[in-house]
Amino acid sequence: MTDLASRNHRCRPGYEFRDAIALPGWDEQSVWGYDEGSGSFFAQLWANGSSSDSPEIWLSGVTVTYPWPGSIALEIAERTRADQFEIIHALGLADPKPNTRSTDEIRRKALSVTMAADRTPDPNILGQRLALNWVAGFGSTCPGSLRSWPSEQVPRPAQVDAEHHYVTGRIYRGQDRTVYSGADEALWWALGR
Repeated sequence: MTDLASRNHRCRPGYEFRDAIALPGWDEQSVWGYDEGSGSFFAQLWANGSSSDSPEIWLSGVTVTYPWPGSIALEIAERTRADQFEIIHALGLADPKPNTRSTDEIRRKALSVTMAADRTPDPNILGQRLALNWVAGFGSTCPGSLRSWPSEQVPRPAQVDAEHHYVTGRIYRGQDRTVYSGADEALWWALGR
C-alpha cells in the first residue's frame, strides 16, 4: 500500500492524471495533475471554505508551462507561502524512504566544495556549495524553496528530498540554470541516488 505522501512520487510528464491536493487550508477542493494537451502540470487551489466557482490560484500551464512536478510545487510554495515540506507531501511527491549520506561525509564534501568555490566563481560549484552547506547544517537558506533555515540545524532526509523538488522546479523555470544544476547535482549526491 502506498503512503499518501508518496502516492505520486514517480509521476512524470506525459501521463495524464488528476489528484487532490491535501494541503492544510487548501484541501477541501484543490486539485492538480498533468494535461497532455498543454504538455504541462496544472493546479487549481481554493482556500478552505471558499464558495467561488473559480480557484484563488489557477496554474493552468497554458501561459506558463510547468514541465516537471517540482515546477508546480515551487509555484504553489511561492503563491500560498505554506510550509514547503507540507506541500511536497500534499502533492504526494515525497520519496517513500528518503535517505542521506552520513553527516560526516556530507560535511567533508561541503568543505571541499566551499574551498573550490573560494578559488573560482563557477556558478555550478556555487550551486553545489549552496546545497551542501544547507544539508551539512552550515547554511541559513534552503537551496530550492529559498526559505530561511535555522543555522546549524541538519535537515532530515525527507526535507532534503523536498528541497530537491524545488531545485528541479527552479531549473525547469530557467532560473540561474547553472547554479541550480549544481545544487541539483549536490542534493542528488547527498540523497545517495
